[in-house]
Amino acid sequence: MTYRGATFLIPLIVHLSSAELARAEETTAGAVASPAAPAAPLANTIDPDLAAAAAEDAASRDTPASVPLAGADVRAEASTGVIMSGSAAEMNPAMSLILDSGLGWYSSERHARQGGHSMGYNGFALQGLELAASANVDPYFRFDLAYQVGADLEEAAVTTTSLPANLQARAGFLMVPFGRQNARHLHTWAFVNPPLMQTRFVAAEHFSGAGCELSVLLPLPWFVTLSADAVNTSELGGFRSSSFASIDSSPSQVTRSVADLAYAGRVESFSELSSDWSLLLGASGATGRAMLAPSEHAALYGADAYLKWRPISRGEGERALSLTLEAVLRDTPTPSDRLRDFGGYAELAAQLTQRWVVGLRAELCDVGQGTPPPAAGPLGRERRGALSLTFLPTHFSKVRIEGDVIDEPARGAPVFAGFLQVEVSAGAHGAHAF
Repeated sequence: MTYRGATFLIPLIVHLSSAELARAEETTAGAVASPAAPAAPLANTIDPDLAAAAAEDAASRDTPASVPLAGADVRAEASTGVIMSGSAAEMNPAMSLILDSGLGWYSSERHARQGGHSMGYNGFALQGLELAASANVDPYFRFDLAYQVGADLEEAAVTTTSLPANLQARAGFLMVPFGRQNARHLHTWAFVNPPLMQTRFVAAEHFSGAGCELSVLLPLPWFVTLSADAVNTSELGGFRSSSFASIDSSPSQVTRSVADLAYAGRVESFSELSSDWSLLLGASGATGRAMLAPSEHAALYGADAYLKWRPISRGEGERALSLTLEAVLRDTPTPSDRLRDFGGYAELAAQLTQRWVVGLRAELCDVGQGTPPPAAGPLGRERRGALSLTFLPTHFSKVRIEGDVIDEPARGAPVFAGFLQVEVSAGAHGAHAF
């Protein structure tokens, strides 16, 4: 499934929702066809106390009792007797548009460009325009869509909501839950550009593809989840990875066996250390055909930690301090050798007030063993330091300034960079993971 498939997805959502709304209106209209006896058509679906209260309220305003009931557009599931709201807000997905744009400057062009949503050149940049939609389809499924307008489909998945034994399944086009950074959308980044580690080892945007996922919440005193993913590696299907080859590079160019897929697994543990402190620990692994030697398999190993302090016990919930640590190790064959390289970052974010956030990030990527082949480009040591200041006028907008120092010995002297980023969001957008 490519992003082109999303061009008809949004009109389809609107069409189906409109059809459902029309059917609901016809059902309601039939239920209140007799204003003289409003209680009879709804007697078996609405609680008697509720119907009596509505009738009394209508009488006090000298209007027919059927009017407020029809206006509220209340309907019931005949098989369960559960009253559901039939409003358009419930029948249609919650949708939002999120725009990120800005201005970038580099002291020299001798630096690695990360691609994806990053600002890699001097001048103005449109980092992303995300269209997000989410809806609970029924008691069994939820639908989520994240689409970068004019660019790529980021995610389009259906998620189960009522499997037994604390199980949950997802299917569609997925962002693979490898590490902490990979599954974060652009508008949740603490800095203008993603970590070097993300681009070099995981993906320029997101390690993603068409596939499925199964996860389970373990029955423990604290929150521990296990997840396993399998995704197709076809570039025509939108597969994106910095370490694993697509099936398009194989002689057959088609998926012939399970060995042609890419796999990932993750374990995540969350603990509330106190009313002010919380800690999330994660470990990830992934495997797939090696990009530098497609006939063999490469492996990625990752570990991450997220520690957050918010003094809500003292009534100071507007202040917060968070520390993110993430590291990855890649073990991949090359045509004549075996390469082991690694990378990681430490990210500190301090929310000083409700509107001001200061961020500091230090990064390192390097080769531990082996020699990268010339076709892989300069994969030597990379270091970067970044300092950012973010102003939040409201929950729906942000303005960020940032300064970077980039050191890549293979490319020459250090490079300095500066950025201005503006973000605005419109519409309802669901909460993101901790």
